[in-house]
Amino acid sequence: MLPMESPDVPPEIQRRCRENGIQLSDAQYGQIALFVRSVLDWNGKINLISRRDQENIWFSHILHSLSILFYVDVPGGSRILDLGTGGGFPGIPLAIARPDVRMVLIDSIRKKTMAVQEMIERIGLTGVSVWTGRAEEMSLKPGTAGSFDYVFTRAVASLEDLARWSRPYLKKRAAADSAASGKIVPPALVALKGGDLEREISSARRKGRLKEVRVTPMSFPGSTSLPLEDKKLVAVYF
Repeated sequence: MLPMESPDVPPEIQRRCRENGIQLSDAQYGQIALFVRSVLDWNGKINLISRRDQENIWFSHILHSLSILFYVDVPGGSRILDLGTGGGFPGIPLAIARPDVRMVLIDSIRKKTMAVQEMIERIGLTGVSVWTGRAEEMSLKPGTAGSFDYVFTRAVASLEDLARWSRPYLKKRAAADSAASGKIVPPALVALKGGDLEREISSARRKGRLKEVRVTPMSFPGSTSLPLEDKKLVAVYF
């Protein structure tokens, strides 16, 4: 018997999650649907996502965020920083899917972090914190440097800047060998990006003293039928 599908979430989203190893409960899908409604409500007051993206929010934002879990090994108890969260992406969908991790969402724009905080409370998420400030300044907070397993971010800046901002947050231990699982392993910066990245990666390697940069095209079962053209996952190890 096929699993029941939540009526509040597009069936295509649920199928793609199941086919790629993400098993969510009805309650979790309900939280994601509430998050979508909250983002759209807030978007009428402040600019969290573009008008065009409102129509494609389930694929361009929700599935795009959740698809990180298709490629990244996130051990239980991990501490993750969502750098430049904007309207709560990818941090809130990931926090819903993985309530066993601790998530910190950071953005420099206070009205966005206020909206995100309200959404977190409305959804009833625990283990999620919101910080307002610039990434390079917030890393100086006591107990912050070297305390995160991952930094996740969407295309908020060049890879060179993202690497420079992320490095202080990440744990200093060497990354485990990913050969066995084929997945990205901690500690690492993981950036969702698109387009031709060759020059950007070259500049980041030259200026950032990076150990490894791994680019993974976001090609998974069913992805060819979705609006995720030319999206890539860029993992940076220091």
